[in-house]
Amino acid sequence: MNAWVFGVLLVLLSGSSLATAAGNIPAVSIGKPLSAGVSQEAVGLSDDIQFAEALVKQKPQDAEAYFLLAVAYSRTPYLERALEALDRSRRLAQKSPEGFALFDRKIAEYEKMRLKTPDDSRILYRLGFGYYIRGYAVANGYMKDSTIGPNAFYDQAEQTFQALVALDATDYSARNYLGYLLAEREPEKNYEAAVALWQDSLRINPENPGAYMLLGQAALQKGNLKQALQYSSKALHARNAWLKSKGIDPDTVKVRL
Repeated sequence: MNAWVFGVLLVLLSGSSLATAAGNIPAVSIGKPLSAGVSQEAVGLSDDIQFAEALVKQKPQDAEAYFLLAVAYSRTPYLERALEALDRSRRLAQKSPEGFALFDRKIAEYEKMRLKTPDDSRILYRLGFGYYIRGYAVANGYMKDSTIGPNAFYDQAEQTFQALVALDATDYSARNYLGYLLAEREPEKNYEAAVALWQDSLRINPENPGAYMLLGQAALQKGNLKQALQYSSKALHARNAWLKSKGIDPDTVKVRL
């Protein structure tokens, strides 16, 4: 993930005049805010960004907290924030006592929930990310006792996002992440398929910054700097349009890139 995240950030920074700073990102939650005393299941399925950010501040070295932050951001215009949090979760898991077994636990939790509500997109997003990180752990030797190869987990991650695509014809975010997983897994083999998914994402929502960011990265990987910068500019324009639709002046927002 590091190479792709770095590329995404490079594309953004190349065309951005925004200051890079922690915080001051608008609270954009697609779920209901959590109240005190909520169940563990509600926490695990929450898309409340303010709650997730507070949890990370409370537990800055906790891989699970960053995993929850990643999925909270996953369906907002801040795709790069979701990927950054996902990468942070993965790196923290390498150093924690529980290690990547955390993701076995999370996968088991969400698969149990899925038996009751198989079409709940909140569950499917979390499973997709969980299977992806689990595959990474095996592929990179962090779970040497695993009897299952990484491809089985990567396949599960892709199948989960494919299920999201089939479930909702308007879910452009699922197409963004499915393309991302394909491109990172086998860049040369899956390049065309990934680009097609991001273009389809833009067909559904022409103003989603994530697809432009990823297309910019793809162009950069192919050595097309001019096109990468064009996509970067479109990503920033789409982000600013979204901020304005929320009554927020883009010039007052410091985006953490």
